[in-house]
Amino acid sequence: MRPPRDELSSRRFQQRLAQAMGVTRVARVTGLDRTGVEVACAVRPGGHVLQVCNGKGLSFEDAAWGALLETAELWAAETVAPDALVCGSLAELDGRMGTLWGADELGSAGALVAPRLWSLHVRCAWREATDLYSGAPVWVPAQGLHVPPAGSPALGPVAVAWTSNGSGAHPDAKKALLHALLEATERDQLARALPEGWTEEGVHRRLLRAPELSEHAPAVEALAGRLRERGFGVYLFDATPASRTPGAVGLPVGAAILVDLEEGPVPLTAGYACALTRESALLKALLEAAQSRLTDIHGAREDVAATDREAARGFAEACAQVRPRRRVADMPDVGAKARGAAAGQVRQVLALLHRAGFTRAAAVALTAPVEGLHVQRVVVPGMRISELL
Repeated sequence: MRPPRDELSSRRFQQRLAQAMGVTRVARVTGLDRTGVEVACAVRPGGHVLQVCNGKGLSFEDAAWGALLETAELWAAETVAPDALVCGSLAELDGRMGTLWGADELGSAGALVAPRLWSLHVRCAWREATDLYSGAPVWVPAQGLHVPPAGSPALGPVAVAWTSNGSGAHPDAKKALLHALLEATERDQLARALPEGWTEEGVHRRLLRAPELSEHAPAVEALAGRLRERGFGVYLFDATPASRTPGAVGLPVGAAILVDLEEGPVPLTAGYACALTRESALLKALLEAAQSRLTDIHGAREDVAATDREAARGFAEACAQVRPRRRVADMPDVGAKARGAAAGQVRQVLALLHRAGFTRAAAVALTAPVEGLHVQRVVVPGMRISELL
């Protein structure tokens, strides 16, 4: 029996995308662990930032697709089209090209880490973005968007710490933009909810009452139950900033801690996610925690630090001793208001961001590896970037 036509088309698109990016294999690494969560690795030997990108999901198809889209985000960040750049200083270009945002205003796109390398008179490369509120063009320093390999066009003195935060890739441009906005929001809201990282107070205040999951997040409870049966401690948290917190957006932010009760080589991992619904935020966070285990286990990522086993054991013990008080139903949930096409969901997220004080937001359409794929990068001045991973 042949697969449906749309499935064949999707496979061909993925194959074409993988070939264009230099991906030599999309490997299923699920069997290296016992969580049962599907995890795929897209191997790209010529990658500049990373040679392996991971994807996760409830099916291998979802995991493989996620790994390829993650790779596309990095491929686009590494690829600089010279004709998309305008070079000059802010003093030279201001008033000639419309609105310019300096390197000190990039927010979600990276922090200014070398102030001496940035001023009104420093010449650098700029890229055009689109103001997401007005639709007007705005120009941003390309160094906040790109991390080019040797031999690429020069972007000027690098004053900004580049990050992949706020990136999204998808065949639907609006879905790519939605992904990018939610990712940037996640990192910002975590920085506001847990400014000092995980503390004893944070664990006590944010740990969710597990019995309520079956009613308010049944898909999360189903996955958590399977993980518990396989020997894991599962702890879920509401990482949404309190409504009185400056900059609180009002989108649900979930956090998940996965503890190996068999004390294997990876004692504890964490996952985080921001979404439109509480169930989606918690489910994505739990899937990410499971993916993080595979990232450590298969050992193909050079950006993974060794786990402090004593600290992990102490944190796990603290979670086990807490009597949860946080109610799942108290997490925000805007899904009912934002149903429908991705364009409507993007508008809903932007409205919440604006109400929270993020009155400027822009998106850059980066070069995509193949026709039919869109890679979006958002820049939101004023956003923070949590170091929790």
